[in-house]
Amino acid sequence: MNTRKANQRSALGGRRLASLLREVVAEQSVEAVLARVLATLRELVRCDDVVVWQATPQETLVVAAIDGEDEAALRSLEIAFGEGLTGKAALERRPVSSANAHVDPAAAYVPGTAEIPEGIVCVPLLARERLLGVLTLYRSGEARAFEGGEVELVSDFAAVAALALDNARTRSELERLARTDDLTGLLNRRAFMSQLEHELAVASRYGSPLALLLLDLDNFKAINDSHGHSSGDRALQLVGNTLSRCVRTPDTVARLGGDEFAVLLPRTLHVEAHALADRLRLAIATLPLVQPLRASIGVATLTGNEQDALLEEADRLLYEAKGAQRRLGSAAETDQAHPSVRSVPAATVLAAGKP
Repeated sequence: MNTRKANQRSALGGRRLASLLREVVAEQSVEAVLARVLATLRELVRCDDVVVWQATPQETLVVAAIDGEDEAALRSLEIAFGEGLTGKAALERRPVSSANAHVDPAAAYVPGTAEIPEGIVCVPLLARERLLGVLTLYRSGEARAFEGGEVELVSDFAAVAALALDNARTRSELERLARTDDLTGLLNRRAFMSQLEHELAVASRYGSPLALLLLDLDNFKAINDSHGHSSGDRALQLVGNTLSRCVRTPDTVARLGGDEFAVLLPRTLHVEAHALADRLRLAIATLPLVQPLRASIGVATLTGNEQDALLEEADRLLYEAKGAQRRLGSAAETDQAHPSVRSVPAATVLAAGKP
């Protein structure tokens, strides 16, 4: 009878473990995987603190996720491979445990934590032979030692968790690449259009203003033709950095393709958008390039519950600005220092919709 009950408990435990593992693997994001790892380990093994350490390119470990009383103290740590028991697990890529970590000469004291009898188990997180980090569990009290079966359970779980974490990171990176322009690191056209649709919906719902700047680099082709595509790439990268540096956190900057950029400005009035356009034009004109760049900028604003013709209006105004720039192009070219600043009045470079 006792054997039958033990077998029943074992079967139930096995099914629950399988269920927990499926839940971990099913998570989509890195954050969700980490949260599930912490919660699952709490259910599988009795412990006071659970820490997922992330390996860095400098061969150190930093906290990626933590659950426990010593969170503040542990988050401040950066552990070198080979340092303490956790660092040893990373360096040797094998589980390391100690029933008396508080007096173990191989262990390292964590500043800011109580010096109490403590057991520890550290298991490397390995995926496709690559070290992602270390999973560390701490337990205090009389029954603090992690038994062989517990270490084996944590090790088996760590193997699955590492694969789930690696898959989530790969998925996240692929999603980022699908949304990002590989030269400038800005959002690409597809991602920008999605963000534009979102901001238009928000502006329509709340009646808040929304502004859009479309930028085109008028003499960019001359840089490519005269100095080569590497100089052209550097120019695009510097323009992208400049745009990102000049906007607020809620704003969206994107490279739409070629030498065309967009800046989306939530909760921004016409006069504010026009002022930013002036600043961007001047900032681009003074970039340290092989020859100065001129930017034409179309500024369109949406207020209240108007329809979402913002992109078309900004595009129309951009080409108005480019036409004005071409008409004064010969005068601008004669100014060798900063043509778009000195030779071309602001009104000829910018075209803006009605406020």
